[in-house]
Amino acid sequence: MTHSLGVRFGLAVFLLVWMPLLAVTGWGAYWLWLRTEGRPSPALESLALRGDALKLTEAASGLAETIDRFMLDRIVEVQTWATSPVVVAAVRKARAAHAKEGLDSLGIQQIEGRFRVRKSLGVAPGARAYLSEQVRMSPHFAEVFFTDALGFNVALTNPTSDFVQSDEQWWQRAWSTGLSVGEIEFDSSANVWAVDLSVRIHDKGTGVPVGVMKAVLSVRFVQLFADRVSRRLSAPGQLLHTQLFDSAPDGRGPSSQFMVVTRNGLLIAETRSAHARGRIMQPEINLLTDESLTHLNVSYEGDRSGAFVATRNDPQNSPDGSPGPSSLVAFARSASTGFYAPAVENFAGFDWMIIVEAPNLSAHTSLPELVGTQWQDQQGWVRDVAWVGAALCVSLLLSSVILCWLFGRWVLAPVRALTSRVQRMEHGHITGRIEVSSKGELAELADALERIRDMIARMANRLRQTTGAQTRPTTPEGESTRRTGPGGS
Repeated sequence: MTHSLGVRFGLAVFLLVWMPLLAVTGWGAYWLWLRTEGRPSPALESLALRGDALKLTEAASGLAETIDRFMLDRIVEVQTWATSPVVVAAVRKARAAHAKEGLDSLGIQQIEGRFRVRKSLGVAPGARAYLSEQVRMSPHFAEVFFTDALGFNVALTNPTSDFVQSDEQWWQRAWSTGLSVGEIEFDSSANVWAVDLSVRIHDKGTGVPVGVMKAVLSVRFVQLFADRVSRRLSAPGQLLHTQLFDSAPDGRGPSSQFMVVTRNGLLIAETRSAHARGRIMQPEINLLTDESLTHLNVSYEGDRSGAFVATRNDPQNSPDGSPGPSSLVAFARSASTGFYAPAVENFAGFDWMIIVEAPNLSAHTSLPELVGTQWQDQQGWVRDVAWVGAALCVSLLLSSVILCWLFGRWVLAPVRALTSRVQRMEHGHITGRIEVSSKGELAELADALERIRDMIARMANRLRQTTGAQTRPTTPEGESTRRTGPGGS
């Protein structure tokens, strides 16, 4: 039925809500299509680049936090080994043995001459077995050994180059401050790039320093962490802006490379080269001298994390001197003193820099400048999105108001009129036709009520004619009185 209440209501919803919404959506889709045909619009590129910058920065910060937590756990682990009763007892025993051998009165050269082959007296096999077991359970350590109070070796998992360690700077720092964290160096005995973690050993009973323990920690774990995060970030769908272009020749999508760099700019990890030994910790490969990464120098003095766009000029690829492909670079610094303070005192952190680079962005895109993590405002796309949102909100608001008004006029008003008429009938007012200014189901309901009213009126007339009673309003009470009579039962 054309005047059906359901049809009217559905038609009103479609005309006043869905049609404007579909029209606005279609216009927005057409607007985006016009601007993304052939290449993305600057507004869409800027929005995608913002999202990628945030994601890369979060990845760099996450990797920095992972490395810091790992290093803190390893420092605590070495401190725990140094407090073992096995280690403390071995130090006491070795100290007595060294004194008995007369080593205390000899010079370092004389002692080293006596220990060209042997690097310890071997008086603590139990301590050596203990250290070997700890290294087996924590394989990131290449070797561990400890000395007595004069720097003489007590027990070691691997042969060392010297027997006397007291002339080494790491030993002297650990003995005087309680902790020494060395720079990354190539450990020839372990054949790995490693960082030394040295802690002071104390006698539990007296608290007196009795020796120093040194653990050689391979930095291979940094490379493994970088590989893991790089694979996750390079998965399809992770970065939006780089996927707006054919950025990967193999068709697998853009790839992100991770680098971990020392404070001096040397590489600790580089996922792009699979951490090639010829590039790791090589003085001639220094990222702080890369002109396209000059923001890194600023970052060491300012924000601890952020992102920027780097443009690399390659004369071979651009003989005319035009800018080469640009990259989105995010960075994050490792933790400082506050992070390590609960476990160690006076340790400023490793001061490493984690760098994430998403290469092969469009060289011709006008990209916003990024300082830290604050982009300059992009008024163009903000204005466009605001206009679309405002038009949609206004259309929905007006549609809702009109819909409510029509619903009240078409539905609520007739229903209220019928309700009022039925209430009057309940009180005996059955004269007058029941009509509504509506069609469809409400008109049919009014006709049904009118037939009921007419039937009640005819029945009342017949009763009056039958009993010969005087005309009076027909009510349920009146009908009852006439049936029983006055005083009847």
